[in-house]
Amino acid sequence: MTTSTVKSNLGIIVVVGSVWGLTEFAAGMGLQKCATLFTGAILTGVAFFWVSFIWSITRKLLPVLIIAGMAILFKLLDALLLPVAWNHGSILNPAYAFVTILFGFSLLILLFKNQFSTRLINRILLGAGAAIIVTAMFPLVRFATGSAACFYASTNIPLAVYTAPVAIVISMITVPLGYLAAGWYTGKIREENRIQTSLLSRLWSPAVLICSILIITLIRII
Repeated sequence: MTTSTVKSNLGIIVVVGSVWGLTEFAAGMGLQKCATLFTGAILTGVAFFWVSFIWSITRKLLPVLIIAGMAILFKLLDALLLPVAWNHGSILNPAYAFVTILFGFSLLILLFKNQFSTRLINRILLGAGAAIIVTAMFPLVRFATGSAACFYASTNIPLAVYTAPVAIVISMITVPLGYLAAGWYTGKIREENRIQTSLLSRLWSPAVLICSILIITLIRII
């Protein structure tokens, strides 16, 4: 059943994974340096939009794992083009962040179950709770990757903890937005399924993936 779900939604899964990876690249989340003050918090909130969107469409965690894996592969591509070692903190630390995002969302989805879809307040609370889990887990990144988390200037406070309120507030917005966007997309797909599928509708997903890779490649080599 999960395999069938992935196959039937493969196009949008690839697109979202590509856009997530490109977003991380565009934000310049610190290859060879720490992120700017609120970059990590904002990207955490944005990531929860993609996770909520894909889960709301498929109601399966495997597609969410796939888009996170694609985001990590985009990080590795960026490292290859710079070049930076694959085990550099600027690669593994964001990858660890993606894993904590998956863990936080998956854990609360298992707790909320069908309640996620019934009330807006449940989606808001899930976004807040998942962001709290992420920000609480990120200071442990040293034990997972060997690279310490960035600290707020002149303090011993991890940047992820210092900016946690920003990540929480954004996630309280993006998780419900992801659910709404999924509803719009699902309705649009049902409408398009009433007419013959065009060649363009079959090619848009690989086109987004290829364009995303080309954008990163061209920016890094020019």
